[in-house]
Amino acid sequence: MTDPVLALTDARLTLAGNAGPVDILKGISLDIRKCETVGLVGPSGSGKSSLLMLMGGLERATAGRVLALGQDLTAMDEDALARFRRGNMGVVFQSFHLIPTMTALENVALPLELAAVPDAFPRAEAELAAVGLGSRMHHYPSQMSGGEQQRVALARAAAPRPAILL
Repeated sequence: MTDPVLALTDARLTLAGNAGPVDILKGISLDIRKCETVGLVGPSGSGKSSLLMLMGGLERATAGRVLALGQDLTAMDEDALARFRRGNMGVVFQSFHLIPTMTALENVALPLELAAVPDAFPRAEAELAAVGLGSRMHHYPSQMSGGEQQRVALARAAAPRPAILL
């Protein structure tokens, strides 16, 4: 059996609230292996997004360990986390974070260009085609439906071919 791509051991997340500390995640342990697809389901406010943020190193565990590709995210500083994410993770945010003054193609190509990928635009075109948006690549986010914007965000996260896609 292969080592997990993501491994959480008794991971906890407590945030400060107006009425005192709020336990968001209480001792989550799980292993996710290469090529495994996992869906998080539960009611609103149950901690699904917080768990994803923890797995992506975008939120820090207040206890426990979070390992990604064998690297301990809980031990990394912000700069190391950013470098690790840039090279290994793609994240699709709930609010998509598309740049409104850029076309779908430009939104997908941007992280590739920043990483000096030589075929940024052809790869961005291929990713948009893969999510069914080949005919919409020159449209701006405001000209697209919410579902189309979500697919642009997915193409942008997948284009760098990350080892982990959240």
